[in-house]
Amino acid sequence: MVDWLYHVEVPVATQSASETQAAAAQAFGTVLTRITGLEEIPRNAMVVAALRNPERFYARYRFVRRPNGVAGAVDQQTVLEIGFDPRSVQDLVRSAALPLWSANRPRVLAWIVMDAAVTGIATNRNNSEWVRAIEARGRDRGILVQLPLMDLEDRERISDSTILGGFSEQILRASERYGTQYVLVARIWMDGRGLWRGAGSLMFEGRQTDFAYEGETSGVVGAKLVDAVTNELVQRFVVFGLHTAGINIWISGVTTVSDYGSLLRYLQSLEFIDRVDVAEVSINQIRLVVHTRSTLARLSELLYSDGVIAKETDETSALDLNRYIWRGEP
Repeated sequence: MVDWLYHVEVPVATQSASETQAAAAQAFGTVLTRITGLEEIPRNAMVVAALRNPERFYARYRFVRRPNGVAGAVDQQTVLEIGFDPRSVQDLVRSAALPLWSANRPRVLAWIVMDAAVTGIATNRNNSEWVRAIEARGRDRGILVQLPLMDLEDRERISDSTILGGFSEQILRASERYGTQYVLVARIWMDGRGLWRGAGSLMFEGRQTDFAYEGETSGVVGAKLVDAVTNELVQRFVVFGLHTAGINIWISGVTTVSDYGSLLRYLQSLEFIDRVDVAEVSINQIRLVVHTRSTLARLSELLYSDGVIAKETDETSALDLNRYIWRGEP
């Protein structure tokens, strides 16, 4: 679960009304990018009106002083911190017929090698400019990019030559300790013409998606790799539909009043579900009508992602996408 999607910080030179308004519009644009999964937000009438008056969507805001982020510098900068109201933003997204991406998002473990004068794997302690660019782009797009520890355990299992050689089985074994479904393997280097290049693969569930980019700096290339990963996740998890429909689902494993309440609270907390109606209750099973813009296939994939709702294993119903088992609250 990503808990910072609706929280944005924007540096400002002054606290004037005009600069605050511009910073707030920028912050709101970032939130819309995170929530919809879109790199570019369509500027329809509802979105334009919202960007002109982003304060309508505030939950809170304040100005704070922060270190300016430049290595070795001791001065600070003023930052506008805004927390937007999730329900208000989601209502806008639905009304504007934009896609919606749940905050329940997978972490991506990133094994990234900078193949330069000094070759090495980026770690979570690396503060170089290109690593900061990757982390910043991940935050802008709303994904959790996790860099490895590269402690003794990692170093015994993996090296930069493992990444450069593309030894996927060894990489996946080294990734097991992090408990992530999605693993990014990438190399960033400068070619003979002085142009930065990046090539990588996203591995998940026995599949692999490859991509390659170029740019003027290593940071630009790193950000493009993050965009490629994000776009792949968006294709899998975003909910997009112009109209809400009711989908019947059957959930077993609901044996107590507590189970019943927990299940309804969980389903009603999911952004891609607009409403849940109880249609029928029987022994150890409940039939619900879930109102969503999602298709049944996408709804099933999203429900499985938390691990608290699983596919029905009974032979007579295992092939039905709308039959599930409740395993308990996350």
